[in-house]
Amino acid sequence: MKKSKRRKSLGRRSTTGKARKRKKISRKRRVKAAKKKVEKIKAVKPKTDSQTPVHRTRIRIIGLGGGGGSIVSEIAHQLKRADFVVCNTDTKALKEASRHTKVLPFGQKITGGLGCGMDAKLGQKAARDDENKIAKLFKGIDLSIIVASLGGGTGSGAAPEFAKIGKESGSLVYGIFTLPFKFEGGKKSYIAKNALEKLTPNLNAISLIPNENIFKIIDKKTPLKEAFSTINRRLTENLRGLLETIYLPGLINIDFADVKTILEGRGKLVYLNSAQAQGPNRVEEALKDLLKSPLNEYDIRGAEKMIFDITASQNIGMKEVEQISRTIADFNRRAKIIFGVTQDNDYKDKIRIFLLAVGCGKADRPKAKPQPKAGPPRAKKPKKKRRKKPSSAKATAGKAKRKPGKKTKKAKRKQASVSVPVEEEKTEAPAKALTRRNALDLRKEVEKVEEEMEEKDKKWDIPAFLRRKTEGNE
Repeated sequence: MKKSKRRKSLGRRSTTGKARKRKKISRKRRVKAAKKKVEKIKAVKPKTDSQTPVHRTRIRIIGLGGGGGSIVSEIAHQLKRADFVVCNTDTKALKEASRHTKVLPFGQKITGGLGCGMDAKLGQKAARDDENKIAKLFKGIDLSIIVASLGGGTGSGAAPEFAKIGKESGSLVYGIFTLPFKFEGGKKSYIAKNALEKLTPNLNAISLIPNENIFKIIDKKTPLKEAFSTINRRLTENLRGLLETIYLPGLINIDFADVKTILEGRGKLVYLNSAQAQGPNRVEEALKDLLKSPLNEYDIRGAEKMIFDITASQNIGMKEVEQISRTIADFNRRAKIIFGVTQDNDYKDKIRIFLLAVGCGKADRPKAKPQPKAGPPRAKKPKKKRRKKPSSAKATAGKAKRKPGKKTKKAKRKQASVSVPVEEEKTEAPAKALTRRNALDLRKEVEKVEEEMEEKDKKWDIPAFLRRKTEGNE
């Protein structure tokens, strides 16, 4: 009896296990069927505008060389919404890069993992050697910002090659470059100048920050590291304004399409600045700091395109927006201007203005001379030699050689052909000095002239054939 009960219990357990398996299989079938129905419905229903994928703007900031790498490493942990990459030939310097950045070594075969010193040609060769690796940096990137310190070998030599590769990839390329101090010598300034000449054709826009201008902000006793950090902080605020303008939605919105419109072009000089102020005179103070950046040697005069964004709390008034817009627009009424307004309650009584002006510094540049049209050179016509007129002294000497009594054949012929004798005798007398005369002197001169006229009349009364004889006898 006990054995049979055990068998029955075992049989029951086996039957319940099969039922569970059947239920699981049925559930799987139901889920698959439900998924198929959903897929069919999705295929039938068209996608609405809210479901269409939105392109996410990608911005990459590239620090090139020792100087550019240190700048990007310092600002990377303070900014979001952008990728940061440090590129260098020096592997030792790359180890000191911030953990917030990616690292790209290049030209290791040529430099042996060392820097380029002040040899710009070596930096150029290093970039060309790893051209395929560098091209991946710009793939799928909408806006590439190259940061470098010019005057050395890596930054000055590789920067033009990076800009060229970025241009060929279809990315917008914007360069921010620092120029060497005056005390660093003329050699570094010469290298930086040559690098700028090569960079300009391959960049959409370019900003220049002379290191010498740092003395306008800090005291000369300030430590070197702190001095460079001051420049980096200012650059961080400017780039933060650019990133927030692109990514954050606003009451009057600005997106990447607007920034692209402003930056499109070749080698345009850019004024990038951001200013913040608070209190009753916040607009005036912010505009003063915005339009006079101590780091730049140029302002927004002559700018062809401008984009600015105003960030404040909800208490911002129309009068403040109008004042800011009018002040910026007065620099060039013909410029293309795009502006936006962002409301942020964290600002309370503060206001921040971000400005990006393209095509600056035209008022300071000398106008180029118009070049002649291309074509075959024209043959120069031989100049005609002009006969020199005899001077007054020579002319008078020639007249003096002639005998006063005799006349030439031409003069005789002319006298015979002229019908009016009085006009023939007119000659240009030399100018006499003006002297005062009394009435008696004038009367004597008139009488003398009348006598001469009478003698001439008697002479012309003689027939022509007799007159010639008499003239010959004389």
